[in-house]
Amino acid sequence: MGNRVLVVDLDEQANASLSLGVNKADELDKATTLKEFVQILDSLKERKELINFLKEYDQPGFKPNEYIQPSALNKILSLHNQANGKIDVLPSSYQTTDSSILSLGLYCNKKLDNALRKTGLSKEYDYVIIDTPPSLTAVSQNGLLAAQYIIIPSQMEYFSVYAIRRPIKNAEEIHDDTNGKRGNILGIIPMMVENVNLHTTIKSLVSKVFKDIPLLPEIKRATAVGQASHERKPLSLFAEQNKGASSVATQFSNLTKQIVTQIDHLERNSSK
Repeated sequence: MGNRVLVVDLDEQANASLSLGVNKADELDKATTLKEFVQILDSLKERKELINFLKEYDQPGFKPNEYIQPSALNKILSLHNQANGKIDVLPSSYQTTDSSILSLGLYCNKKLDNALRKTGLSKEYDYVIIDTPPSLTAVSQNGLLAAQYIIIPSQMEYFSVYAIRRPIKNAEEIHDDTNGKRGNILGIIPMMVENVNLHTTIKSLVSKVFKDIPLLPEIKRATAVGQASHERKPLSLFAEQNKGASSVATQFSNLTKQIVTQIDHLERNSSK
């Protein structure tokens, strides 16, 4: 859509970083032995990433761009996008743990919010997308306290739906504590949906239990999502060579457009 996007990866599994072609993703794909795999992971200790960014952002001479890596997708986007859209990544790795965040000291759960603001990164991009781990930890708290808007993806299964109660409650508390500036839940995204009675029943249950939170357009289960991610291609472009991906690519496109429209509407109203 031609936007400048920064993806902040807060998950120690670093799936966002890998999918976007950083974290030596190509080298990991080619590794054939456990020794090679471990050597690649160990080499990540030498680069600057999220945890270093949070530790060092308030030091003299700090240069935020040294911690950010361009996504491998930018080469593809430059061929299909004439509006100079790009994706940059503030990557994580197995070093992004609760203990590493807690070691940052007082107000450690506000480090990301402070760092994005003080360094000016929040103004350099049209959107900053923060990918958090699914559990409520000091790491995910940093994401919730930094995010103006929150999207909750969930599979339509009993245990998955039960697990989203906690982040919703936490977001509502943050919303109240910040006078509505943080913790605004845009909606719940039904993920990996299939045409089975269980998923239909759970969707109905979610609508009743969380009646004040809208259900966003659903994403049906499709192997194409994983395939596009593995090939590190935008799903919309992957669908041009894979007819089976066209349906789910359209679903993601519709979801994205609705989220952008919602944010634009909220921004316009807040500026009045």
